[in-house]
Amino acid sequence: MNMTAEMMPALSESVQMYLVAIERESPGDKPVPLSRLSKLLQVSTASVNEMCRKLQDEALLVYRPYKGATLTPNGRVRARKILRRHRLWEVFLVNHLQFAYQEAHEIACQLEHSTPNRLSDRLDEFLGQPSVNPNGEPIPSGDATMPERDLTTLDEMSAGQWGHVIKCDADQPTMTFLLEQGIGPGAQVSMLASAVSQVLVKTRTDAVSLARPLAQLVHVDIQDTDVSEEGTQGQAEPMPCVSAKGIRKESSIMLQNSKVQQTPLIMLKVGQTGTVVKLGIKGPIRRRLMDMGLTPGCEVSVLRVAPLGDPVEFSVRGYSLSLRQSEAARVLVELDSEED
Repeated sequence: MNMTAEMMPALSESVQMYLVAIERESPGDKPVPLSRLSKLLQVSTASVNEMCRKLQDEALLVYRPYKGATLTPNGRVRARKILRRHRLWEVFLVNHLQFAYQEAHEIACQLEHSTPNRLSDRLDEFLGQPSVNPNGEPIPSGDATMPERDLTTLDEMSAGQWGHVIKCDADQPTMTFLLEQGIGPGAQVSMLASAVSQVLVKTRTDAVSLARPLAQLVHVDIQDTDVSEEGTQGQAEPMPCVSAKGIRKESSIMLQNSKVQQTPLIMLKVGQTGTVVKLGIKGPIRRRLMDMGLTPGCEVSVLRVAPLGDPVEFSVRGYSLSLRQSEAARVLVELDSEED
C-alpha cells in the first residue's frame, strides 16, 4: 500500500520553515542563495549551510555550492502542503474572524505546523476552495499543485471585474506612486470604468484614476466572484433574477409613477442621452455605481447593447461603463429636451 501524505515522516518545525522559505522565494527551479535564506530565516549562514546539507541527505533539497538550494519533487510537495495550510488559515482568519491580514499571517505561521492534511482539506471545503489568500498569493491544491494563473494587465480589465495585483513592471519612483495609491502586489482592485486615455479603479480604500500606460504596468490575477465595497468575496448585494421583459415592465411602472420627462435608464435607446436624477438602488451596488461616477446630475448616454440585451454599455464622465439591465432599470434619468 502506498504511503499517504498523513503517513509521511513528520518534519520538525525548523525543517518546515526551510522548505517553505525556499518555495516562497523560488516556486520554480531557480536556486535560492544561502545568504538569502539566512536573511529570510534570521539565522547565520553557517547554520543554513549545515541544515541544507542535512536536508539534501534526506532528499528534500539539492544544494549546489556558490549557487544555492532547490527543492526536490518530494521537498516541493512537503513545502506546498505546509503553504496550503498556512494560506487557508489566512483566508479563514481574515474573512470569517475579521483579523487584519498581518495578524492573520502571524497566527497562520503557528497553525501551519500543527494542522493535519485532513483538517486543511475540510477547511478548504468550508471556505469554498479559494484559489488565493487575502494577499492574492496562490493556494496549492490538495495534491500540492499550484493553480494556473492567467494574468492580465490592469488596463485590460472590464468594468465590474476585480482581482489581485500580482506584480508591477515599474521603476522605483513609479512603484512608490502606485503603492501610495494602494496598488501593489497583493492589493485587491476592481475596474470601475475605462476610457481611451485612462482607467478608473477602486482599491480597498479609494477610487483611483490612472493613465492607461501606467495601468499597463500592473499585472492582475482576475477573480470570478463578485466583490462588495468592503472587499469581501461573493457578498455583493444580490439583484432580483428577472427576465429582460420583466425588467422593462418594472421600468414602465417606474416611468408611470414619475414625472413625464423622467425615465429609467434601461428605457433609453442607443444614442440617447439623459441626466441622472435618482439611483433606486441601496447597499453595496449603489456605492459601486456612485464610485463609477454615476451620480445625480451627471449625463449618461447609451453606446451599445449586447446581442442578448445584457449588458448595456453607457458613456459616463468620459468613461465607458457596462451595466446589467437589472441595474440600469433602477437608475432614473431625465431626457435631454430635444429627446423628450
